[in-house]
Amino acid sequence: MKIIISPAKSFKHFDNIETEGLIFPDKTRILVDKIKKLSMNEMGNLNMTNDKLTEKAYYDFQDFDFEKLDNPALYSYDGLVFKQFKMDDFDDLAYLNDHVYILSALYGLLRPMTGIRDYRLYFDNTMYDLYEFWGKDIYNKLFEDDDLVLNLASKEYTKTIRPFLKDEDKFITVDFKENRDGKLKSIVSYMKQARGAMLREIIKNKIEDIDQVKELVINDYKYDPYNSTPDTLTFVRDKR
Repeated sequence: MKIIISPAKSFKHFDNIETEGLIFPDKTRILVDKIKKLSMNEMGNLNMTNDKLTEKAYYDFQDFDFEKLDNPALYSYDGLVFKQFKMDDFDDLAYLNDHVYILSALYGLLRPMTGIRDYRLYFDNTMYDLYEFWGKDIYNKLFEDDDLVLNLASKEYTKTIRPFLKDEDKFITVDFKENRDGKLKSIVSYMKQARGAMLREIIKNKIEDIDQVKELVINDYKYDPYNSTPDTLTFVRDKR
């Protein structure tokens, strides 16, 4: 079983940790070369960022060095999903690296120990159709061995996969919902926390079977068979 998650917009850094090379180095290089040619103003328009974020993004790309991709991807992102685990949570990094993939607008697909640098690039940017750019590459890599893919990523990122799914592909999405007065609602911040916590529990316990996933209780979310479908596992908790 593979698990896919979305990246975050903020980063942190690690030193002296062994990393591995990019999965799609040539395509990433094409994007970096394009974005390096943008002016500061164009960089701001690319992702509609404020002056501070625009300046950082501009210089991150200007200084981009493919020989210094030395931050392991899973521990470099600093969003809500990634705050739910730390390096000490995983005693088998090889197992972790074989089972988790991060979707990325710049890198395409990352394993946990793939080395990256800071960047800011979204699929819903204003200049480049990155869904067209990546095409079937991400899908083909994920399904090259016909393994089950457990989707803990956002809709923005799974759009890189869904158009290419075949009937025989095993692609199961996990959804987390709050029961508020009998109505099920998705609360984005809680959903992100639950995604990270579920990833942590699956990897720590080396869960490979979807029925074992259904048995997990994540931040009080429990599997609800009545609101689930064959390709979507819905986990529900009562309003906090």
